[in-house]
Amino acid sequence: MSDSNPQLPMLVARRMDLVAEEVRYVARPGLMALPSGTMTVLLFMSPQLFTGYFLIWAIWWPAPPTWHAWWIAAGWTGLVASLLVGVIVLLLRRNPGFALGVIRAPFIRLTVTDRRVVWTLPWVTAPLLEIGLERVTGGILGSVDKKGRGNAAMMLVPGDPSADIDGNIHFDRLPNVSGFVAALERMG
Repeated sequence: MSDSNPQLPMLVARRMDLVAEEVRYVARPGLMALPSGTMTVLLFMSPQLFTGYFLIWAIWWPAPPTWHAWWIAAGWTGLVASLLVGVIVLLLRRNPGFALGVIRAPFIRLTVTDRRVVWTLPWVTAPLLEIGLERVTGGILGSVDKKGRGNAAMMLVPGDPSADIDGNIHFDRLPNVSGFVAALERMG
């Protein structure tokens, strides 16, 4: 049965049995969802940030005594800032998907229901990724720490386009990771 809604550009399909999905697992990992190398990158960036701060300090200390000196200091500061922005733009143009993924990672919500696995963002109505029950074959539990966070893999059917070469999707540092794997096992 389909209804036509004047506000939607396409037909809306409604379920005949009206059975709601049962949510079995929800994870909002927050900052723990950042890739494991993020802190290492920040650590290696800190000397460059300190050097940049020292360069700006050297430009502006002592305070420029005349308008001509002030304009020279402002010009050098603008040059340093434009070089910094240029390097950032160059890096983002080469790896836009990775940068977008790192920025979005703390906000992604992972939900496992009895019918599908869904990745969503709070400010987007459509899911980032949705994998139906027919594509999931189970889960693999990895190492777990004493707080229940750990690694897992979701096993997909052979040849699934969302899977890696082994047919899995890997998750790092998920909260209540054993609950996630149990929810995947109960999907089938």
